[in-house]
Amino acid sequence: PGLPYSETELPPLTAREVKQIRREIGRKSKWVDMLGDWEKYKSSRKLIDRAYKGMPMNIRGPMWSVLLNIEEMKLKNPGRYQIMKEKGKRSSEHIQRIDRDISGTLRKHIFFKDRYGTKQRELLYILLAYEEYNPEVGYCRDLSHIAALFLLYLPEEDAFWALVQLLASERHSLQGFHSPNGGTVQGLQDQQEHEVATSQPKTMGNQDKKDLCGQCSSLGCLIRILIDGISLGLTLRLWDVYLVEGEQALMPITRIAFKVQQKRLTKTSSCGLWERFCHRFVDTWARDDDAVLKRLRASMKKVTRKQGDLRPPGPTALGRRCVAGSPQPV
Repeated sequence: PGLPYSETELPPLTAREVKQIRREIGRKSKWVDMLGDWEKYKSSRKLIDRAYKGMPMNIRGPMWSVLLNIEEMKLKNPGRYQIMKEKGKRSSEHIQRIDRDISGTLRKHIFFKDRYGTKQRELLYILLAYEEYNPEVGYCRDLSHIAALFLLYLPEEDAFWALVQLLASERHSLQGFHSPNGGTVQGLQDQQEHEVATSQPKTMGNQDKKDLCGQCSSLGCLIRILIDGISLGLTLRLWDVYLVEGEQALMPITRIAFKVQQKRLTKTSSCGLWERFCHRFVDTWARDDDAVLKRLRASMKKVTRKQGDLRPPGPTALGRRCVAGSPQPV
């Protein structure tokens, strides 16, 4: 017997699919309303709640833009990106290294699949421009992954200013991860060691042998683990939460991974602990996206109830020497 519908027609939607479509339309409408009245919602609990439920894809770019104040930066710096871009193309000493790193960034995504395709070229220009714009940070591999995420939803110049704002923002403390002697790395590492030592002393014993905290305190490192091991969709949802919540969202992400995998980590020899952590970290998050975000939300509520759960970057955040475990500027 033939199909109950012609080959040129799509099968009818199920009741569940209709309900899902209506829910997505309703969610999009709520996000559009928030964008339209940003001053009211930018510091609201409603924004945070909705971020955990998920940003609609066609809202993500405009929302990232307002979260990072990109339009204001462009108005204050007309033509500056083009100037930095051209200077970087002429004078960068690390263009070959940047080009090599770009070739392995988000290669499974259609935007970055083609070598020297449009998005790969845009990513190269952004990283060259940023190296010129902020020579203190310069270039490190982590920035390639971060800028690539922005390029999925923002135009080239907007993605550049998003990177600028992210590293300059006290809320996200990202410059502390990428400046020499980054205080943010040390602060997060100290807090992570305290958290795990208090709740999971056996795991901490193994960590000390391999300096696991130092190795996974880099935001870029976490991003690479996520991108390489789970769906890009979940990575983007976690990124949305990070942009809304700020630096304090990093600790719950790693804490949940440790908690779920505690027993296996304590049985791992010190020489293989980092590799096992990466594998188990991926396994922890390789489940239903909504379930992951619910767990992260519950963990974040605990963080917000503890004043000073994460310390701000110290006065050495813009120092000159590199701490162990921090990404090395070139």
